Amino acid sequence: MPWKTAVAEIRGNFGSLPEAERYFRDKVKMPTRRWDDLWQGQHARAFVVAGATRDALLADLREAVDAAISKGETLEDFRARFRDIVQRNGWTGWTGEGTPGGEAWRTSVIYHTNLRTSYMAGRWDTLKHFPYLKYKHNTVRNPREAHQAWNGLVLATSDPWWDAHYPPNGWGCRCSVIGMSAAKLRAEGLTPDQAPPPVDGDPPPEWAYNVGHASTGKQLAETDMQYWRDQKAGAWEPLSPGGPADFGRPAAVPLDPLPVPLSDVRRPEPDQLRQLLREALGGDERVFRLPVSGQFSYEVVANVETLASHIDPARSTVIPLLPEVLAAPFEVWQSFERHAGTGRVVLRTRYVRAFDMPDKPGMTVVVEAVRGQLQSWTLIPTRRNYLERQRSGRLLFGRE
Repeated sequence: MPWKTAVAEIRGNFGSLPEAERYFRDKVKMPTRRWDDLWQGQHARAFVVAGATRDALLADLREAVDAAISKGETLEDFRARFRDIVQRNGWTGWTGEGTPGGEAWRTSVIYHTNLRTSYMAGRWDTLKHFPYLKYKHNTVRNPREAHQAWNGLVLATSDPWWDAHYPPNGWGCRCSVIGMSAAKLRAEGLTPDQAPPPVDGDPPPEWAYNVGHASTGKQLAETDMQYWRDQKAGAWEPLSPGGPADFGRPAAVPLDPLPVPLSDVRRPEPDQLRQLLREALGGDERVFRLPVSGQFSYEVVANVETLASHIDPARSTVIPLLPEVLAAPFEVWQSFERHAGTGRVVLRTRYVRAFDMPDKPGMTVVVEAVRGQLQSWTLIPTRRNYLERQRSGRLLFGRE
C-alpha cells in the first residue's frame, strides 16, 4: 500500500520506521478518565485515550492508530474508523462529542499525537548514536515563535536541552531533528551552538520530556552504563506514588496454605528448567486474564522460553506456584519507573501472594510482568522493607 500524503508528511525524510511500530505495539492498554492521568514519559509505556475505560473500546482505538502507523492510513481514514468505533461501542460523554468541530479536533489530537510520538521515539534509535543533533522547525500554519527560533540549532546529543525540547514538544508540534556527524558539521560550515535560554511555558510541562529517552534511553558511555548496572534495582526511580495505606490494604500480606507441593528440583539444567515450566503452565505458553473491573481486564503471557532465559534456576522450587499467583493473586500493583541514568521508562505489573511454608517462615512470591509478558519472580521471606517496594504504585486488584 503506498504511503499517503498525511503520513508521508509526518515521516518526512525518515523512510520506513519499523522502530516506530515496535514502540507503539510495546504499549500496554490502560483505562484513564483524564488526559493528565499519565504524565510525560509514562505515555511511552501506555496506550491511553482520555475517557476510554473499557477493554473493547481501547482495543478498537488502538487498532485504528496502529493502522495509521503501520499502513499509512490518513487522518480521514482514522476519522471514519473513529465514528464506527464510537457507534459500535456505544461510547458517549467523550470530550469533543456533539459537534463536527469537536469531533475533528479530538480525532486530530489522538491521531497526530500518537503518530508523531511514535515516529520520533522510533527515530531516536538512530539519532542517539550521532554526536550532534540539529533542530528542524516544520510547522507551516500557526508556527510557534520559540520553535521557529530553534530552527537550525545544533547541540551535542548529550546536551540537557534535549531532555525537554526533543520533538514533539507541544500539542500539534511537527518539528523534527536531524543527526549530525562532526564531518557533516565541518562540511556545512557549522559549529555547535549554546543551548538557548528557557522560554516560559514552551514546552508546556506535559510535553517537557524526551520521548526517545523514555522509550529506549540515552546513549551512555560503557563505564557509565556499568555503574548503573551495578546499582541493579536501585537504578530505577518510582514515578507512580501510592502504597498499601493509600488503598486501605493491610500492612502485611496474609499467608495462604500451599495449594500445590513445591518442586524438589534445585538448580536444574536448562532443559530440565524448561520442562518444569512446561508442566506448571500446561504447555509452552499460557495467558492469564485478570478482571480489573466489569469492563476492563489485564492479560499477562507466561512463555516457557522467555522465563527460562530470565530467571535464576535457584528459584525453580516455586515454579508450581506460578499459576496460583497469576490466577489468584492477593494483590496486583502497577508502577511506572524511570532509569536514573538513561531516562528510560518501564511499566511493571507485579502479582503478589504469600504462602505458609512447612519448614520456614512465610514466603511472599512476587511475579513481575513487563509489556504484558511474565519475566521474573522474587521470593521474599519476612523483609517488609523490601516487600513495600513491590507493593507500590497503582493497585489494580486486591483480594478481600
